[in-house]
Amino acid sequence: VNLRAEVFVNRKLVGYDVIGNVPFEIDATSAVNFGGENRLDIRVTDPVGNFDWNDNVLYRWGKNEVPGVHGYGGVTGKVYVRAVDTVSVTDIYVQNKPSIKDVEIFITLDNASDSVQKGTLSFNIHEWKDPSKVVWKKNISTSVSSEGKEVSIKAKVSKAKVWDLYDPHLYVASVTFTGPDKNSVDSMNRRFGFRWFDIGEKNGDKRFYLNGKRVFIFAAMTRGFWPKNGIFPTDEMARRDVEAMHKLGFNMMLFHRAVGQHYVTELCDEEGFLTYEEPGGYRCMPEPDETSLIWRREKLSRMIIRDRSYPSMVIYNFKNEARNAPSEDDTRNVQMVHELDPSRIVTYNSDRNRTVSATTRLEKDTFKLHMKPFDDTLYYHGWWDQHHWISYAGYVDEFYNNPRFYLRGTVVRGDSLHRLEEDEIIFWGEEGAFGTQLRLQKIKEELDRTGGPTGWREMEHIDYFHNYDRFLDESGFRDAFPTVDDLTMSIGRNLHYFHGRILENVRLSNIADAYNLNGWASGHTHSDIVDAYRYPTADQSILQYYTRPLYIAVKIRDKVLPSGATPVADFFIINELNVRGKHTLEIKLQGPDGGTLFSKQFDVRVKGGEEFGQLLAEEVVLPQLNIPGYYKLNASLLKGKDIKAKGYDDIFVVDYITGAGIQGKGAVIDTTGIINTFLKEARGITFPTFDPDGPDLDYIIVGVHDFNKTGRAMYYEVMDRVVNGATLIILDQTGRWAQQMDGIYSHKAIEYHRSFHWGNRGRLFVGNSDYLSGLPQAQSMNWEYQVFYKGDVWGIGMGSRGIEPI
Repeated sequence: VNLRAEVFVNRKLVGYDVIGNVPFEIDATSAVNFGGENRLDIRVTDPVGNFDWNDNVLYRWGKNEVPGVHGYGGVTGKVYVRAVDTVSVTDIYVQNKPSIKDVEIFITLDNASDSVQKGTLSFNIHEWKDPSKVVWKKNISTSVSSEGKEVSIKAKVSKAKVWDLYDPHLYVASVTFTGPDKNSVDSMNRRFGFRWFDIGEKNGDKRFYLNGKRVFIFAAMTRGFWPKNGIFPTDEMARRDVEAMHKLGFNMMLFHRAVGQHYVTELCDEEGFLTYEEPGGYRCMPEPDETSLIWRREKLSRMIIRDRSYPSMVIYNFKNEARNAPSEDDTRNVQMVHELDPSRIVTYNSDRNRTVSATTRLEKDTFKLHMKPFDDTLYYHGWWDQHHWISYAGYVDEFYNNPRFYLRGTVVRGDSLHRLEEDEIIFWGEEGAFGTQLRLQKIKEELDRTGGPTGWREMEHIDYFHNYDRFLDESGFRDAFPTVDDLTMSIGRNLHYFHGRILENVRLSNIADAYNLNGWASGHTHSDIVDAYRYPTADQSILQYYTRPLYIAVKIRDKVLPSGATPVADFFIINELNVRGKHTLEIKLQGPDGGTLFSKQFDVRVKGGEEFGQLLAEEVVLPQLNIPGYYKLNASLLKGKDIKAKGYDDIFVVDYITGAGIQGKGAVIDTTGIINTFLKEARGITFPTFDPDGPDLDYIIVGVHDFNKTGRAMYYEVMDRVVNGATLIILDQTGRWAQQMDGIYSHKAIEYHRSFHWGNRGRLFVGNSDYLSGLPQAQSMNWEYQVFYKGDVWGIGMGSRGIEPI
């Protein structure tokens, strides 16, 4: 028999033929080294012991071939073995109703005998932690055929307490079947909560409502990776997951591309957080085969049956970033899910509108296929979910221009709100993904306490830590970042600040209904608010400021300004606590020394109710700012002398005119004239164009030029001046100059490796240096340095010998 053994290592296939008897047991082991050579050891044995064959294969794993999602499976939860009588209760489903204190209990009965079995069904609803507090009960007679039976009963519990955000009240529905002889008894119970989540509408605007009250969703997009085993949490880790979500101000855990871990869902039930679930693996590219059609339908139905009684679960989604419109099979599966659980929202896809232009909307868009609770209609309009992968590694001023243009990424120019139709749910489905880093030092310290690296990716994280630690010494950045944690926390600050400001923009619009933050606990991407160990990747107070239910959003239109500029500000209220009526808005501008430079008051009327975001004052012109440094614009909402809400924003003023500057003789290589224009404005000087036959120089500044024609031709002459004491400042095509200086000709000035494109992956930071006088030092490049990470960012790889990095 020719047996082809196909062995996969994280989805990379190594296959070849072996000859022997069947059946075989195949065992494959490999130490995977991404981006290098690996040896796969394979052993094939006959279980009876008549055949034993082994071999190994050498294969390469390319640098870009890394695992993106879970590449493993198995039994990942607690396993229960239940002894049952002839008639057994095999499932309970508690279905919520729009009338919040009404539920319907569905039970499935199994009959292991060949005859009809009669008996009594006893129903009981009691408080979760106190079985003696029964709030409803009922007995009915029933008979169960050998094929089994489904029974449903409605319960109206007027004295039940409602399950709500941050105020959850849980109940247990118990069912017992008792045979006529009292010897056959079987029971089951299911925890649930009295609540209702739905899409409602006010003044033509579709919104989310929980228990009749508008709710704005702030979701953590978890990828479901966990320490030690990778695929499921310990009780401690599940608890840490939910605690981190609570501290940072989220109200939903979105299970992304994988069935949610019920440990976490149960904790969300207990803490009062919402959940959203995707089955993972449902989107088969380019399209599913017959086996996949069966497999994904079965997986989907099991997910729904398992999770349809959780009060926290409110939305099921099939696909993430699907490229194909729903097929007939997809549509049938949407209807199947709605039939299994008609009480929840079902959506086909997250990330839509990819087939139309930036300003065109379709009244019927098949990618928007969704169903609403207890509504059998297939909707193709009314649900807008689009992903925005930010192109910059941090916050930039253009993300807020004015009260009519601030939801970046949705329009080219003009009014940023015109695309957000009020007759649709606006779900910002996957926002922002640029570089942070895991809390490497915290991870190492935890592993040191618990026996060292023995589990999933733990050795990799230790290696990361040691490399970062060594880098701090070898690069000279140790004085700026004394520990690895100091560095990684500073890098994470950019992502936390970015999300806080964009979340603020989304909330103040009063049109958006949800913001799903990317990401949380990924396996590899390092773009997370919380890492796989559930450690926040920056100071949690950054995001906490912007997730508060009530504060004044102060919006400086340009946060980085030169000395002498006049800033402009707008003021909104974020208001989920129903503050309303006449108030006074008071603003105060603090200077770098902390003194008040400007103050003003405005009479405002706060709408309250469902107006979660409201503009209070627009285009407030502040005084001219002449002194370099940080300014803080504070705002308070006053009712008499009582402060009802407050907020602030920062301004950073830079003086690039009066510094020490360049002294001595210089020359420029610049085809645009920009450098001399700046020198004349800032220093009152003009440098001549570089002349190989000219006088000795103190400085040579290289601006925009054609390197092949100008730079290469002048390279020798320029470097001869450098050898004789001139300082060379290169502002354009630095990679080309660095390559020349790596000894291609005669000057071995630096060790050049390569140029590379950073895009939005730049984990950019600065150390301590006199060159940064007047600028923030020893920190990541946040909004103050936005000019460096905005646009098309490239970097140069250089060896550390002879280099002083700043």
